[in-house]
Amino acid sequence: MIKEQEAVRVVSLMLTWACNLNCTYCFERFKRPDREMTFEVAKRVLSEEFATFAEREECKQGGYLKIDFFGGEPLLRFDLIRSVTEWVMTLNLPFRVMLSVTSNGTLLDEEKQRWFEAHKEHIRIVLSVDGTEEIQQINRGELAADAPINFVRRVWPTLHFKSTISRAALPTLSRDLIALLEAGHTISPNLASGEDWQVGDEVIYKRELETLAMWHLAHREVEPMRIFMQHFVALTEPFCNETPRKNCGTGTTMVAYDWDGTPYPCHLFVPITHGREEAGEELRRVDFFDDARFLDEMCADCKLRRVCKTCYGFNYRDRGDVRKRDRRVCRMMLVEAQVISTFQIHYLMALRKERTLNKFELAALQGALRCYELYHDFSFDEVDN
Repeated sequence: MIKEQEAVRVVSLMLTWACNLNCTYCFERFKRPDREMTFEVAKRVLSEEFATFAEREECKQGGYLKIDFFGGEPLLRFDLIRSVTEWVMTLNLPFRVMLSVTSNGTLLDEEKQRWFEAHKEHIRIVLSVDGTEEIQQINRGELAADAPINFVRRVWPTLHFKSTISRAALPTLSRDLIALLEAGHTISPNLASGEDWQVGDEVIYKRELETLAMWHLAHREVEPMRIFMQHFVALTEPFCNETPRKNCGTGTTMVAYDWDGTPYPCHLFVPITHGREEAGEELRRVDFFDDARFLDEMCADCKLRRVCKTCYGFNYRDRGDVRKRDRRVCRMMLVEAQVISTFQIHYLMALRKERTLNKFELAALQGALRCYELYHDFSFDEVDN
């Protein structure tokens, strides 16, 4: 259930600020069709990344570097994806490189499909799929039905589809995701950041998560969705006495290069999301290696802070400070902790009856038990205050 992770550096290339869809929850508010990366810029920033990564300890330990083609909609720049990929394939690099395209998939016509299939050992497509065709159209519009889900699953059968849980999708979340699971798809759902969550949404979310948890417990031959695989080791000794770590690698193991080659901590900090062209210089003054710098003082006394996720890019976009969390999500994080820890206890104890748990699974079980102990009866008043 819990697997050891390789050391990774993620390099995102913002190929274009244009997109062919207008998803309801899209975080990119400043799309423009005239902002496009050139092959020369892509080669320059990647050459610098390759030279630096070759000297890093992660490389020497066998870690890999991931290049993520991003947008806008990156398939609008299929020409650049193809050129960069074929160039990287000619290099004799001393480490592994994984190339990936984060896409809505609607532009993946037969010509592009043939090229991707021919290069599937070098590049993959991470497809965004929110659920059934009905919820896809609610979230993304009519064109979303054109996404070639079955092609992506056939070519990269182990890949997870990204699913964004919007407020509109919440009431039918379990129905929509179970339909995808029963069709044999692997899903990685996450709450939409920046959504206008309201009091009462957490009740619906808990109901839908519990339904999904029960489905997974009844179908243990199916790998649990990643949302159910997050662990709570940070709540156990000795981690609970340390400064909580950032919940992602923004600014440390992650970097995003804008269309002109300007680096940002991750794609959520690129001006397409917030419109502030001066952000690059301002963000360079932030020490992203200082975990304490990312603690919201309003969360100092909250027991949930060790397992509560936040998006630092959204914090910066919406509140002008990487540490200022979105209070609307507090109740949603609480029910996640309650349902997921309960699920993990049942899941891992059932697995324990069949075989000996490995060290990662044992740590996950210890964390789940601690989370259950702390938060099963945790009140919303404590979260709100």
